[in-house]
Amino acid sequence: MGLGPPRRPGDRPQDLNVLSGSLRFAVEDERLPSNPAARLKLPKPTKSRERYLSHNQVAALAQAIDEMKDGREYGYGLVVLVLAYCGLRWGELSGLRIRDLDLDAKHPRLTVEQTVVTDKGYQRIEPPKDYEHRSIPIPAFLVGLLRAQIAGRPGDAPVFYGIRTGTWLRNHVYRVGWFDTAAEAVGIKGLTPHELRHTAASLAVSAGANVKAVQRMLGHASAAVTLDVYADLFDDDLDGVATALNLAAMQSDVANLLPKAA
Repeated sequence: MGLGPPRRPGDRPQDLNVLSGSLRFAVEDERLPSNPAARLKLPKPTKSRERYLSHNQVAALAQAIDEMKDGREYGYGLVVLVLAYCGLRWGELSGLRIRDLDLDAKHPRLTVEQTVVTDKGYQRIEPPKDYEHRSIPIPAFLVGLLRAQIAGRPGDAPVFYGIRTGTWLRNHVYRVGWFDTAAEAVGIKGLTPHELRHTAASLAVSAGANVKAVQRMLGHASAAVTLDVYADLFDDDLDGVATALNLAAMQSDVANLLPKAA
């Protein structure tokens, strides 16, 4: 069997990074006088565009899960809505307790105070990423659905739980049992729950949220991180800004500066 054409530097940047790291250690250990790979220039990696769902796609996915066995009964379609409209990471959603919901406030909120991490099959509770506790607004349409989901259960109980364990819902179980099949059924095969977090950012920006609001919802360390991850969303938003500025200008004295139509 042939080995194919030789690879050129840059064909697999990750391979060169591993090689360069190994050679660097050899230099530090005085086994080599210098690192020849350090002089090679790698092409800058291109950032792939995230996949964002529309409101209708989110609804179709949630409904498909609800129509599956046990889907509606355990609120597994609601999981989709909370991820897509509140922007939680999976561990944050899994670790969400009933007492973390304030559904009676004038502006209903959920508080992220812990995250569930799965390691070698075992679950453990950890602080949120970067120890960032945050309060997230809950869209009004979700309030009634969440009330039904938590009715009659104690405050320390998980909002969403596994059927067999009664405790924190596992990503793998949810995907194998419901999510992956439903995503394929509605034409978005290969979708992951984490992509609903990206969707939350997209839906928020399209609704007029600024970068600081999106940052706070997602729990990013800074607005710069949000802009870096979702630069394409805000690029699209610039077109809307130009349209809004044009409309406002044409309703002001700026319109008098334009040449009159013949």
